[in-house]
Order: sequence, then C-alpha cells, then structure tokens
Amino acid sequence: MNIKHAFLMLITPLFLAACDRDRITNICEDTPQYCQQLHADSWCRFERTALIRARKQQSEQPSDVHDYDLLNTLKIYHDCLDPLLSIEYTRRKERKTDKVDAVYHAQKAMTQLTADTENSDYPYLLLWHWQHEGSLKAKARFIKLADRPEMHSPDLQNILATVIMVRDSKAAEQALHFALSLYKEGDTIDNNIIANLLTLVTRQQRYEDVWVWSRVLDQLEHEENIELARIDGYAQFNASQQQAMQEQVERILTQLKQGQYKVPSTQRIN
Repeated sequence: MNIKHAFLMLITPLFLAACDRDRITNICEDTPQYCQQLHADSWCRFERTALIRARKQQSEQPSDVHDYDLLNTLKIYHDCLDPLLSIEYTRRKERKTDKVDAVYHAQKAMTQLTADTENSDYPYLLLWHWQHEGSLKAKARFIKLADRPEMHSPDLQNILATVIMVRDSKAAEQALHFALSLYKEGDTIDNNIIANLLTLVTRQQRYEDVWVWSRVLDQLEHEENIELARIDGYAQFNASQQQAMQEQVERILTQLKQGQYKVPSTQRIN
C-alpha cells in the first residue's frame, strides 16, 4: 500500500451525516458567514452541508483537530464541485459561474488554512503538509513524533511504518505490531496493517512469519486475494511445524478479536 493511499484513508468524511435541513437553515440564518461563498443548487449537497458545519465548529472551537477537519471538508467540497465546471449550462450560465466562484473560494481558503497551520505539530496536519504541499520538513517532524502519545493510534502507526520501512525495518515492524495492540474489542481492524507486516517479513525472508501472517490476513478476508499456495512455495514445513504455526495464527486472531493483541517481546516499546 503506498503512502498516498494510506493517507487518503485518513480523510474520513466526519461531517457527511444525513442533512438536517432545518438545522442548516438555522445556522445560515443565525450565522450567515458560515454559508457564504458556496454554490446554491443541489449538486454536492452533503459536501456543502459538511463544510458549513466544519466552518462553524472551527470558528467556535479553534484547535488543530478542527483545522484539520476543515481542511478535509474544504478539499472534499472542492473536489466534488471541480469536475462539474466542465459541464456546459446552456440555459442557466449562472449555475456554472456560481460553482466557479465556490471552487475558487474553497481553494483560497485551503491555501490560507494550510499557511496558518504550517507550524503545527498535530500529526494529521503534518501529514497534510507533506502530502499536499510536499513538505519534507513536515515529514521529518512527523517521524520525530513516533513515541509521542498523540501518535498512539493504529492508522498513524501504520503510516509511520510505511514511511520508515525502507531505512529502518526494525522500527517499522515495531510500529506495525504496536498498531495492532492499540485496537480494542469490537474495533474494525485495518487489514493493511497486517498486509504491510506481511510485506516486511517477506522481504526479510522470514518464512515462518510469512506463513503465519498470510494465514491471519486470509482469515480476516483481506480485499486482495492471498495466494497461499504461492506463499507456501517459499519454504517447506513439516506437519508438526505447520500445526505449531497454525496455533500461533489462532492465538493472534483471538487476541485481535478480543482487543488484546500482544506485541512480541522483541518488538515491545520501552
């Protein structure tokens, strides 16, 4: 999984809930500044609603978290409208003009908010500056946050691992195991964490670990087909070895299901 795909997975539409027309109407009537410079017709309705709510929350409760949410909703809104600009409105040209203005103002707002958050050490904002602005300084600052509490989430640990995997495979593996240990019972596990772990041990030709993690990934119904027969071609194991490895698979699956995954002793964080 590449870094861009991993990052895009972080851009969850936090505000794309069902539209409460009365509430949005009230927001626009009571605080019209949150509803200005947006298009008027029904296209991208949910994205517009999300942006209004994000503007309001960021204004009333300024924080890095809400800055990041606003950047995301601005981008989602912008990217929803932008393809529509190629549509020729033969009857009502003002519709296109309306959207052109909205796209322009959304881009302008993103540029300003990106500049305003340049010095933030909030992990998701650092990722934003790296992915969207190409800031290597932001990338380096993100890596330096590795052991900080704010990095203790599965998605951030997974991205950290993909960033450092080439130059520090040991630290990357530690991050991946730690990511799995952060899940609680009932959480939905991101199978890409296990896929990255499988990639890492395969590169290192650790074939027992390859056997184990390929089975774990297969049991979790990864979206990409796991070719177990091809994987088994890397090394041959007798029946006794396979039984022991299968027991390890079952232990891992149970721990993940119960939210009690144990980081291997050789990978534990001090």
